[in-house]
Amino acid sequence: MVTNTLSICLVDDSADYRFLVEKTLRHQLPHCRILSFGDGQTLLNELLQMGEKPNLIILDQHMPKWSGHQTLMALKQHPAHRSIPVVMMSMDATHSEINNFYQAGAAIFLRKSMDFNILKENLLLAYQYASKPKPISE
Repeated sequence: MVTNTLSICLVDDSADYRFLVEKTLRHQLPHCRILSFGDGQTLLNELLQMGEKPNLIILDQHMPKWSGHQTLMALKQHPAHRSIPVVMMSMDATHSEINNFYQAGAAIFLRKSMDFNILKENLLLAYQYASKPKPISE
């Protein structure tokens, strides 16, 4: 089933940051469906129940239980989820951590920001990546 509505999963343990990102996405991209999760395990459990895969996952690195990197690894190991583009976000990732994100299959790494204009630009960049046509082989 093909729809014109993009679906974005947002995973961050900070309720305040999820609220800020959701508000920004809803304002900039009102046609997007946004699903919000407080941790990676909940995301993975919900993905198994979803009929249609999301077009994009925005994943925070620093979370309790499973880190963003652990969640990314689990996503990319699951055949039904490995083709979903994942945007990794962190305020303080090292160069080594960023390289590990890409090696694990992240599509993009973006620095988290509380600055509204930077956040808006980063989210629009992630959206543009997710809305690009994908090769037929996926």
